Amino acid sequence: MNSQTRILLIDNASDRKERINALKHRGYAVFPALNLEEARSRCLRGGYDLIVVNANGSHEQAAQFCDDIRRQCPRQQLILCSDGASGSDHTVAPDVSSVVNAVESALNRNAKPADLASAA
Repeated sequence: MNSQTRILLIDNASDRKERINALKHRGYAVFPALNLEEARSRCLRGGYDLIVVNANGSHEQAAQFCDDIRRQCPRQQLILCSDGASGSDHTVAPDVSSVVNAVESALNRNAKPADLASAA
């Protein structure tokens, strides 16, 4: 992926800078938000290629936020991170490697064949 890939990372955990730096290191443009209210005001249709939400103890509110975004923009890609992630509820663990893998998987899943060839 190139630096034009825009990711909104909603994360107020103490280790959020690790996730931000890991994604930036891979060439993504990361726009951090500390809370759902701040993120909601920045979620314009098509503004981000991907929105990553670290529930960080507020899983119900984070899930509701994702549902709201999905209703407003059904094609918006979302990743929900939660400490209790089991995979069965479409969440991932908030550790750096799990988040990076989920981001790359989500973005590659929607890449066009020409994009994948240029990334190789």
